[in-house]
Amino acid sequence: MPLASGRKRVLYFPQWIDFRVERGIVEYALGARWTLTSVADHGGYFGGVLRVGPIYDGIITLIRHADAGIVRFLKKSEAPVVDLINAVPELDLPRVLLDDHEIGVMGADHLVDKGFEHLAFVRAMTSRQTENRAAAFDECVERRGRTVHRLDLVAGGVSVMQPVEGRLRISWLAAEFQRLPKPLGIMIQYDSLYRHVVEACAFAGLRIPDDVAVVSVGNTESVCELSEPTLTSIEHNQQSQGYEAAVLLDQLMDGSPPPADPMIVSPLHVVTRESTDIFAVHDRTLRTALYFLRDNFRDPTISVSDVVKACGTSRRHLYSTFERHWNRPIASTLAELRIAEAKRLLTSTSEKQYSVAVQSGFLSSSQLSKVFSNRVGITPGAFRSRTKRDSKLPPE
Repeated sequence: MPLASGRKRVLYFPQWIDFRVERGIVEYALGARWTLTSVADHGGYFGGVLRVGPIYDGIITLIRHADAGIVRFLKKSEAPVVDLINAVPELDLPRVLLDDHEIGVMGADHLVDKGFEHLAFVRAMTSRQTENRAAAFDECVERRGRTVHRLDLVAGGVSVMQPVEGRLRISWLAAEFQRLPKPLGIMIQYDSLYRHVVEACAFAGLRIPDDVAVVSVGNTESVCELSEPTLTSIEHNQQSQGYEAAVLLDQLMDGSPPPADPMIVSPLHVVTRESTDIFAVHDRTLRTALYFLRDNFRDPTISVSDVVKACGTSRRHLYSTFERHWNRPIASTLAELRIAEAKRLLTSTSEKQYSVAVQSGFLSSSQLSKVFSNRVGITPGAFRSRTKRDSKLPPE
């Protein structure tokens, strides 16, 4: 029976929990005054909440296996359902998904922009999500003229989903890292895999990021900030995924028809830390110039003359060095650094556009808007709205 108050009863029961997804759902539920039952069960087992719980008006789930208890429960329920992953496509459900293609492209672009010529996506398990991210990564690397290498734990018999002794997985990874050209840029599917990479590099006598640079997905603070070296990771926007799933479920509970296609949530930005804090270039002048630009791009007054002085070379030699070894002019490189910082601020803070411009190295908000629009294709305001609802930005 419906509650006397008229409040909707919603069940959140995923086979794999992420607390940022849950936070987004809870945020919407508070505003909509739902009664929410949230089951944080990593195994997704058929729990007591399903056997003796109330009749729910709607359900948000994440289904990894077709034979799970939650699937049997859904087949008996008449409530609308929203799924958060496309692991079981034969279940015809409305879905709100992370943009795995864009996540793969974002990781590849980050490493290529750091100068890496040899790159690999670490395929640590068999899943649709893994292959979508890996395929986009490989495609982007090849499109940008770099070399893709295969690094497949599944094919090597040491998948993280297999009951393999940890030392065997580490030794396999170490041998692969030694075999592939260095410096090597790799992308891993999620942050918790990083410990395997760190141990394998130590076993092989390789340094992070000098020999092997690593970009991940998830931006899990407990992993990224507390690992050594700290881990560069993509903020993939799971809080917005949870929020948008709740929005969609509310529409379905009110009688709206399910959308024909999944809703796709874009990732936010790359949070750069020690694991990719390097420019993989051999030319000493270029390397000095790039580190100078990285350390000083927030100063709107820096010029080519400042870079020339920092490198101890001539303007002509500096220009030719960038042309031969970097394929992007100095001004373009400086603009990329500023735009990357602007994206980070736009998606992770509620700073006004003028403040974002100043902190990113632009002289004014109009200059930021002009450069941003030319390079990204949309205005800074549109970018912020597309990637994260203004109402959800954290307070400063």
